[in-house]
Amino acid sequence: MLATLVEGVPPNEGDYVFELKYDGFRAVSAIVDGSVAVWSRNQLDLSGRFPFVAEAVGKLKVDEAVLDGEIVALDSTGASRFELLQRGEMENSVYFVFDLLWLNGTDLRRRKVEERRQLLEKLLTRPPKGIRLSEQFTGSARQMMEAVSLAGHEGLIAKRRGSLYEAKRSKAWLKMKAHHEQEVAVVGFTLSSNDEKQIGALLAGVMQNGAMHYAGKVGTGYSAKQRVDLKRVLASDAVERTAIADAPRMKQATWVRPRLVAQVRFTEWTSEGKLRHPSFLGLRPDKSPEECIREMPAQIEKTKKLKQASGTKTSSPAPRSTKERPAKTAAATGSARTVKSKSIPEIVLTSPERILYPRDGITKQDVAGYYEAVSLPMIEALSGRPLALEHWNQGIDRPSWFHQDIGRDAQPWMTIVDTPTRTTSKTVSHLVVDRKETLRWLAQRSALTVHMWSSHTPTLEWPDWFVFDLDPAKGKGIEQAIEAALVMRRLLEQLELPSVPKTSGKRGIHILIPLRPGYSHEDAADFACRVSDSVAAKLDFMTTARPLNQRRGRLYLDCLQNGYGKTIVAPYSLRAIDGAPVSAPLEWSEVTKKLDPAKFNLRTMPDRLAKKGDLFRPALEQGVRLPKLR
Repeated sequence: MLATLVEGVPPNEGDYVFELKYDGFRAVSAIVDGSVAVWSRNQLDLSGRFPFVAEAVGKLKVDEAVLDGEIVALDSTGASRFELLQRGEMENSVYFVFDLLWLNGTDLRRRKVEERRQLLEKLLTRPPKGIRLSEQFTGSARQMMEAVSLAGHEGLIAKRRGSLYEAKRSKAWLKMKAHHEQEVAVVGFTLSSNDEKQIGALLAGVMQNGAMHYAGKVGTGYSAKQRVDLKRVLASDAVERTAIADAPRMKQATWVRPRLVAQVRFTEWTSEGKLRHPSFLGLRPDKSPEECIREMPAQIEKTKKLKQASGTKTSSPAPRSTKERPAKTAAATGSARTVKSKSIPEIVLTSPERILYPRDGITKQDVAGYYEAVSLPMIEALSGRPLALEHWNQGIDRPSWFHQDIGRDAQPWMTIVDTPTRTTSKTVSHLVVDRKETLRWLAQRSALTVHMWSSHTPTLEWPDWFVFDLDPAKGKGIEQAIEAALVMRRLLEQLELPSVPKTSGKRGIHILIPLRPGYSHEDAADFACRVSDSVAAKLDFMTTARPLNQRRGRLYLDCLQNGYGKTIVAPYSLRAIDGAPVSAPLEWSEVTKKLDPAKFNLRTMPDRLAKKGDLFRPALEQGVRLPKLR
């Protein structure tokens, strides 16, 4: 079943359910008595190219099933990128399943889309690694579209409620693209002016009114190897005359028999029907030239305005259940902005010799050097996140001050995120660390400890993780947190949830579980607290009681750091105690009785990063679906 491209959102959006649109290989997979097949739309066997899909489908606990979905490669932000898939970067590849066509002898194609989705969710309650349920949203389609566009996703699919599965392009499924992409037939090429062994550009064609038409030159987006490979492959397809009636006369062009299909990204269609500023993303072996139909969106927005002008009412959205959460956008949840100017001045340290850690002789200059050394992983973790800062202008022996609303301290070059408060109509302006200069500014202001939100703009309502904060009792050391961490790890493994541990920089340990997009802060907090209460009820050395006088020597298992506006100490952040320890991401193999948080400090962390790499990165990737608790 194929979706129809439309412009704008449906005026009667309450008649539809909305899912994220993925940019990859469409794939139907089947499992029958342990035998697995994975096929493209044009019946290519994809199991060899994507063995992880066949392996994952084979692990499904079902006798017979036919699944429909998209094989994608995710970038560091979690957005699908076809070009990564084309280049064979399979490390972050996933099979997103969005439909169930057959289940244990029953043909589901004549069942309503809601019923198929319900059965699919049940089948994929705890999916094998490599398979994930497609992301579905509720709420304002316009807001959803804005949010997915800002997050770098391809767009949305709208599926009409009550619709059946049809093996054709259908208006029951609509696709709304945040970015323009098009499949084109390769109808020719030009040679590189520097090397005749390489192409300079591909010549593109698209089907329109039953005939192939010229769509322009695609000259960018290739690697040097791709340019050589394309020249070699296309040379054998050369023809003296092209069958394209409106092909331009080009002395340097070599026309070829249309056989290959390329995917391109572009800005718009010109009035002459050509692609404006196209860029090559990769070849599509799963598509044929005849399928490269010029996609022009239906004018849904225009229809909506006509209806409004004539007084025709559009249907209102269907009511949401209490479990459904509306999608949020930058307008509703805070958006990153540059204050005034993109020009970034040199950040000069005043009094660089000022000692901030007296017993260790660590100066402001040393702190700036540390931030420089850990800038890449720290920026990766903090980018887009509202922050709260602790400053020690006179060193750690003097009082500190807490800084959340950046206010008048904002500089013209800084990125700021404005976050609405939940209790008032006001917003708070938070600093965002997205460049080295911002970290140097933190050093200049003697900001030693950085606290971060679990969510980032533009989807501040969707946390990227939930966290268990293991806080040892007064008088106890990290050994109490280690014991608790190992208990939590075993429990999380039983729930098949990945986890990332890190030291708090002092006596505590944080355990983060990455979440897929779409869960609210309330969802995350509710799940974390239900797990925490269950554990604390069975183990007498842990408690979820927040008041200090109720803990009585027990470790505090804190689940309340999950919530809108709640923060934890950021990875690689310094702590204001002797030795300048930092909050250090860990491998689980390091969480033993020998774990000493003081060993991870300003002086040792740069070398550890060079040796171990960024151990926090898994917390930013491959988010999971929350399992149902009994």
